[in-house]
Amino acid sequence: MRLQGKVAIVTGGALGIGEAYSLGMAKEGASVVVADLDDKAGVAAGINASGGKALFVKTDISRKAEAERLVAETVKKFGRLDILVNNAGILFTAPVLETTEEMWDKLLAVNVKGLFFCAAAAAREMIKGQSGKIINISSIAAVGGQAGLCAYSSTKGAVLPLTRVFALELAQHNIQVNAILPGTTDTGMAKAAMADPNWTRQITAGIPMKRLGRTKDLLGAVLYFASEDSDYCTGQTLIVDGGFSMV
Repeated sequence: MRLQGKVAIVTGGALGIGEAYSLGMAKEGASVVVADLDDKAGVAAGINASGGKALFVKTDISRKAEAERLVAETVKKFGRLDILVNNAGILFTAPVLETTEEMWDKLLAVNVKGLFFCAAAAAREMIKGQSGKIINISSIAAVGGQAGLCAYSSTKGAVLPLTRVFALELAQHNIQVNAILPGTTDTGMAKAAMADPNWTRQITAGIPMKRLGRTKDLLGAVLYFASEDSDYCTGQTLIVDGGFSMV
């Protein structure tokens, strides 16, 4: 197993693609801390019931103190921290002229500040062991324009320089920091929209591979960055979108 003996935090790890990250990393041998506002699916309990090791920590990542408490509880339970998957995020859609200050504040608080708080708290712990992996989940919205996603795209775009600066500053401590840019997947934020077959047809028509992303597509990318396979890769972005962004 690729992550045997490792300890991983997955923010937003109780639902959608985050749940797949949590379960997939547990199957690879990691002890997993599921950080979310509500573990409705009982992800941590399910991992423990199947013979793995997991802990649920209710966390509002937009609050610095809670991000720090998340790391502290992880270390208290498992004794170390090796991997952070910065997956938690929110989405609002609105035309530019209808985007409110409240939307901006909430998106920035979770998608940018929350990601930063978690990465910084994790880095402080990883430095102690002179080893670690931080994986930031951005979006293809960070590199392309789409009507209705101005604020969301801006926050996901901010993840890219954050990733590079963290990578640069932490390289001396043998901590690799990379980002994944998913395209539209068949879970999470897109799940409700998929009830409309016309929406699905419209989206897939512009994807060269003619399908939405699947959880296993993104899990493979996360496992690469979480494992020793990526030990000489840092400050990089991996786009996983079926070729959408190249056309």
